[in-house]
Amino acid sequence: MVEEGEWVDERWHPLRLTVMGDTVYGDRDIPLAWQIEFEPADCQSRVALKQIKRLGHEPDGYGWSEFIKTEFAKRFPDEVGELHLSDTELATCVIWVESEGVCRKLTELAWQLIHS
Repeated sequence: MVEEGEWVDERWHPLRLTVMGDTVYGDRDIPLAWQIEFEPADCQSRVALKQIKRLGHEPDGYGWSEFIKTEFAKRFPDEVGELHLSDTELATCVIWVESEGVCRKLTELAWQLIHS
């Protein structure tokens, strides 16, 4: 589905994938930004909830964002600089990245963590 310059796909519920054009981050132009988002209330993985609490976070959007970022950094340390958590809120985990390849890794990791 295309909405106002964005491509959105919800086939991976509870993850929602959005691709946005003409993004600027800092002083850099990013032709396409790749974003995943989901509502933590839809994710009741006991394993993930324990790990989020062990990190000292609540299992809300902020806690999930930090958990995913921590796990991503362990697995893909050279690419963690592409992760951005700027749109996360209590009810929604939102993470965007700067390239399709990193988005694939992020999506696969988030899917694994949500369903662990």
